[in-house]
Amino acid sequence: MDTLSINDLKNFEINIDFFSLIISILTSAICAYLIKFIYIKFAKSINNKENFSDTFVLLAITTTVVITVVKFSLALSLGLVGALSIVRFRAAIKEPEELIYLFLIIGVGLASGSGQYHISFILTSAAFIIIFFDNKFRKNRIFSSAEILNVEINCEDYEKLKKELEQITKNTKIELDLKSIIKQNSKFEIIYIIKKQIDSDTANLVIKKLNDLDFKDFIFSISKDIHVPL
Repeated sequence: MDTLSINDLKNFEINIDFFSLIISILTSAICAYLIKFIYIKFAKSINNKENFSDTFVLLAITTTVVITVVKFSLALSLGLVGALSIVRFRAAIKEPEELIYLFLIIGVGLASGSGQYHISFILTSAAFIIIFFDNKFRKNRIFSSAEILNVEINCEDYEKLKKELEQITKNTKIELDLKSIIKQNSKFEIIYIIKKQIDSDTANLVIKKLNDLDFKDFIFSISKDIHVPL
């Protein structure tokens, strides 16, 4: 039985069929675009869905090309593992749902890059069916439009901010529900849901009071008409 030596692996030539590569890229791009549409329409994330989903197509294509190249070479596969071991991804995923969609995109890229085009379309179709019926027949959750308060503040000022927000909610009679809090270096990125609908006068009053807060590197914004679970 023939065995491969180290020299054989070093001298192994990569022959990538150009037509197959184009088909793989088109397949992953089409599936990623469909997943982007699904995400924008059905996702419950309160972050900027348009901005986040803009990376889907490029991520799928990149994954496809990487898998297409390394699948022909054990040496390149080992090199890829080494390269990824020194890369640090510091972007925080604020919603578990976002992580699921990223894995879905990567799965499409893996299938397309390995030439399993039917798997890419089956995966995309299965995701659409599951997400569609989950949203259509789920009865135990109610979704409504709400205002979202996004806050970025230094960690040492967080406790002071909590007290100030308690006073603001008391004076304006709004209700804040803490959705998420993520630490990025020396700052907190916080998302609050304003549980009750507020009129423009109340919103302007809240903005004025927040502007009056004397915190270093304090940033906030209020997003309106976000579809969130109550």
